Amino acid sequence: MIYYVSNSQELFNLPNVTKISVEESIKLITAWKVVQFDTETTGLDCRLDKLVLIQFGNKKAGIQIVIDATTIDILLYKDLLENKLLIGQNLKFDLQWLYNFKIIPLKVYDTMIVEQLLYLGFDFMNKKAAEYLPVGLAAILKRRLNIDMDKSVRHTFINDSTITDTKIIYAAKDVEYLEDIEISQLKELNEKGSIKAAQLECNFVPVIAYMEWCGIKLDTNKWKLKMQKDLRNYQEASKALDNFVIANPKLQEFVFIDRQGDLFEGFNTAPQCSIQWTSSAQVIKVAKTLGFNTTVTDKKTNKNKDSVIEKLLKKQKGICDEFLKLYFGKGEEGDEDYYPGHQGSHKVVTSFGQGHLNSINPKTNRIHTIYNQLGADTGRMSCGSKGDNNDSIAKVRGFPTHPTAKQKADGLGCPYPNMQQLPSDELTRACFISEPNNMWVSCDYSAIESRLGADIYQEKAMIEEFLHGSGDIHSLVAKMIFPELKDVLIKTIKKLYKHLRSKAKPVEFSQQFGGSPIAIQNAMGCTLEEAILYAEGYNKGFPGIAKFKIKGAKEVRSKGYVLLNPITGHKTYWWDWKIWKERQKSYTHSFWEDYKINHKGNKEDPVCQMVSFDAKVASKWDRKALNSVTQGTGAIILKESQIDVFNWVVQGGNFGIILLNNLTHDEANWEYPKEIIEFPKILKSYMEKTAAKYCKSLPIPADAEIGTHWIHYIMICTYKCIINN
Repeated sequence: MIYYVSNSQELFNLPNVTKISVEESIKLITAWKVVQFDTETTGLDCRLDKLVLIQFGNKKAGIQIVIDATTIDILLYKDLLENKLLIGQNLKFDLQWLYNFKIIPLKVYDTMIVEQLLYLGFDFMNKKAAEYLPVGLAAILKRRLNIDMDKSVRHTFINDSTITDTKIIYAAKDVEYLEDIEISQLKELNEKGSIKAAQLECNFVPVIAYMEWCGIKLDTNKWKLKMQKDLRNYQEASKALDNFVIANPKLQEFVFIDRQGDLFEGFNTAPQCSIQWTSSAQVIKVAKTLGFNTTVTDKKTNKNKDSVIEKLLKKQKGICDEFLKLYFGKGEEGDEDYYPGHQGSHKVVTSFGQGHLNSINPKTNRIHTIYNQLGADTGRMSCGSKGDNNDSIAKVRGFPTHPTAKQKADGLGCPYPNMQQLPSDELTRACFISEPNNMWVSCDYSAIESRLGADIYQEKAMIEEFLHGSGDIHSLVAKMIFPELKDVLIKTIKKLYKHLRSKAKPVEFSQQFGGSPIAIQNAMGCTLEEAILYAEGYNKGFPGIAKFKIKGAKEVRSKGYVLLNPITGHKTYWWDWKIWKERQKSYTHSFWEDYKINHKGNKEDPVCQMVSFDAKVASKWDRKALNSVTQGTGAIILKESQIDVFNWVVQGGNFGIILLNNLTHDEANWEYPKEIIEFPKILKSYMEKTAAKYCKSLPIPADAEIGTHWIHYIMICTYKCIINN
């Protein structure tokens, strides 16, 4: 039975729909324990577009109620929305429309998020990916209940708030089967031991919705100055490459002198470089001439092709390290010898420039981007919506709603910016500011992955260093792998043996991510014999990690998933494991005998390709079994801590006053009025309390930095003292 609530006097001809009053609808919904919920809107931006309909449904009652939000005050349903369990699909979107009315539901079950959780490890966004698994409502209905749902009516709502018979029926259908999906999912959650994981992820939905709703404020003047500096850096990086080509005897075929001249500027007889550094095809020519091997195997076609991807060329240290530095850069941001190179400078100019300015919402003057709650197979969030354009902002600004690549390059796009991969330099972060009379607090977990690793792997040397030493794991690794540091105090290594400490980093990162000695060789540019000694030194010094690596590899190959955390039951799934496992049965003794004689070493041979593919896939999941656990647990800790903080904000009546600006992996950024001086201490307390729940062997401190903008490297000691006391 479908009911419709509206103050409109327009006649409609729907034999299966009964019009009722607000009071009658509230009485019906009050009797329900569970409410299926959805909204229909004229666009995707809750600040610029209009709310047209809200829908309620209940499986047991067999009722759907459609509310005309253009004529009915939805605040009349506030108590119901805040006190009932809401089941919805992609509720992050719907909640933001309710937040506009200060309606704050905390009890939600999101069928889309749970579906993603149940198939974590699959790709939910890339339709071209082999592991692509659609998680839209129609796809879930078809997969779980074998019900076909026609979503074609949805586009008729765009820019049109007129309510028609067709729209009412469509809206009602959206809240007809959500409980059936929930029942199906709960059964699978029980079977997989992931009920607690689903509870946590559903509890986080109102938080991530709040973060998108709050947005983040950008100082446009500072950003423009940053853009100018970025452009200068990019131009200088390009010029450095040009000069490198001009000065290199091997590359003179790419040098020319302009003998044609210019009518106004005359002749320029200085040598010039002909390479366009943004053209991969031209850079490949340079790399080949220098002696680099540019051949890779295309994963789709399995055929060889030329490429200048970083991981390929950086393996070939010693051929021309100067070119590698100028093109790819050197070191990590924050290192003394850091140099972004052409590629790093180009990425900053193209990804963190005009698009951010264009994305500022004209109503709130803040950037409201998109966050993907399960954006990685470890459960980490991702940010931004690649390729998507905020059409609502574009219309207001008079920009194209479907910009071409050239229009985007000309600064005419309104993207959903990536706010998690921003350069972490002081200048960039300082562009993000608090509102007048507000303060900004950034609370960052200290070495969370290393500390979690020490606890999860029960690595005694790391635990000891964190508890009783300086906490310098890079120096600890250096001590383990370089014999000359055997009797040197860890706390002095950074000062006295800085070069060895830096040299140890590739070994540390490689082994933490399950890499082989070959990976160490490629990263360090050393011999394979040296790389083997480094790996042996690491494994001997950290037996807990070595033991966990073996155990994890065995489990993922036998079970087809990595258990990210035993407390919640989060898992990431090897999406084609059953195919791989079945194929292992065919690898009999006779198969290997035949393989050695007729197939081994022939890269064009299908059997050889199959064996190679299976080995690479298994090796990849061996590595994931080691490093995904720390990343996954870190993501769980951040999410759970922010659920507690958000609930504190709501219960204290500070919704819309204390704002969640951004979450970046292990860092929480909030904005609060100056007079609520206790908030940073509350934030720090919740974050450390949650970390202690998941990390038993040692604490994970949360360091809070306070200012009027996003502070990354600079501490304000006055405020730090307030938090710690």
